[in-house]
Amino acid sequence: MNVPLVLTHFLDRAVSLYGDKVGVISEEKTLTYRELYERVNQLSHGLSDIGVKKGDRVAYLAPNTLEMLEGFYGVFQTGAIMVPLNIRLKPDDYVFILNHSESKVLFVDAELYHLIAPVKNELQTVEHVIVHGKTDDIAEIAYDTWLAQYTTEPFARPDIDENDVCSLLYTSGTTGNPKGVMLTHRNNYLHALSTMHHLRVSDRDVYLHILPMFHVNGWGGTVLLYSERSDARLLA
Repeated sequence: MNVPLVLTHFLDRAVSLYGDKVGVISEEKTLTYRELYERVNQLSHGLSDIGVKKGDRVAYLAPNTLEMLEGFYGVFQTGAIMVPLNIRLKPDDYVFILNHSESKVLFVDAELYHLIAPVKNELQTVEHVIVHGKTDDIAEIAYDTWLAQYTTEPFARPDIDENDVCSLLYTSGTTGNPKGVMLTHRNNYLHALSTMHHLRVSDRDVYLHILPMFHVNGWGGTVLLYSERSDARLLA
């Protein structure tokens, strides 16, 4: 039987087999796989509500946080394309990448919002800016408040082919403007499997994810976090 290599299968498997086990530890937050899945569903419903559909680009500017982690699958479930942004770039670089990718929504961590604020008016396609950990001095949508209004019920996923693009990664632009690289569900699926077998992770392990998630999707680790059999994942 030919089974399409679609990334949402990893999340489904983790919830089915290990739903009540700790799935992620991020700072003071500890979530089971099922709780994580529920937040992902809320995110997918929220994205759909603000007009995100299959093929749209959704950008993230954030360090290794729970919100960044759940963003991958929240975006994947809608059939949209994840655009993880290097947190070490300059505001002008973000203008180029966001405009070039035609990103429709930008999620940004409050710690990094100062990199977006001075160039926000130059973003040609971004319709919504949503801030993780928003403080009172930031006049944008607060992620936690926005997320909480949506249901945790399973999201009705569109038809997704393994050859559909799921992530759009940009270089740092050392020899000119940043270059975008498109990866499909199949690309990332096989990358995750390669990482899994190389690290030999089992359900007796705790996985400490240090590599930035924006770097080639955590070098396969962001999908691995959902797909593997570890009881807990610690995010830097």
